Parts: sequence; C-alpha cells; structure tokens
Amino acid sequence: MFCLLAGTLFGLFRSAGLKRREMLLLEITQLLESMAVQIRYRALPLAELFGALNGSEFLETVGAGFHARPNINYRDAWNNAVDSFSELAEEREILLSIGNSLGGSDVSGQIAMLELNKELLQKRLGAASETAQKKGAMYRSVGLLTGLGLAIMVI
Repeated sequence: MFCLLAGTLFGLFRSAGLKRREMLLLEITQLLESMAVQIRYRALPLAELFGALNGSEFLETVGAGFHARPNINYRDAWNNAVDSFSELAEEREILLSIGNSLGGSDVSGQIAMLELNKELLQKRLGAASETAQKKGAMYRSVGLLTGLGLAIMVI
C-alpha cells in the first residue's frame, strides 16, 4: 500500500511542479503588463512602481528581498527573486535581463523592453501550458502505475 501511495504522490508532485511553472509565468506576464501601464501613464520611479503593484508572489519575493537588506537596490532584489524560483530556470535569462533593464532608460525604452519580454514570456507560457497538460497527465498516470506495480511485486 505504501508503494502505491508513494508512486501516486510522486506523480502528483511532478504534475503540480509543471502547473506551478505555468501559473508563475502567467503571473509574471501580467506583472510586466501592469508595470508597463504604470510606467506609461504614471511615470513612476522604481520604488513607487513596486509599491503600486501587488498581488503577485514573484513581486512579494522581490519586495521581501528589498526590505530584508536595506543596502540592496531593486535590480538586485529582482535578480535574487529570479534565482529563488527554481521553476523558472528556463526563463532565467529573460527575467534577469528585465531586472537589469528596469530604470535604465527613458519611459518609452522601458515600456518597449517590458512589452518585448512580455511577448517572449507569453510564448513560453503557451508551451508551459501545453507541457503541463500533456506531461502532467503522464506523470500522474506513470506515478500511479509504478506504485501499483511495486505494490503488486511486494505482495
């Protein structure tokens, strides 16, 4: 019985990891869109920009990193947040380039950078959704069947 449970849980955890990546990418693309709107219409500096946005797990991680160390700037806090999400390893370079570009140009340059990276991440989001759907079902099935097979072998 333990083998069946272990196999099933393994499959569920692997499937949940794929779904989490999809949800994080969706959250970050929405965050980039909100940032572009805030920069375009309110021309907020970075400190106020991050304060005006909320409701994002990624952004909360950026904020926590910023408030935990008073000497850190928003770019470093962003880059540290990117490194803390192992699910986003494939998107790491894109996200780091966003962090390094924030506040580094005029309003139109920042908006163009955010929109470009949002489009890149939306393509990755589509692929992540497809992967989560296909491989998620496979992981759940293989986990269950492996656990069932091991349980039968033990009996």
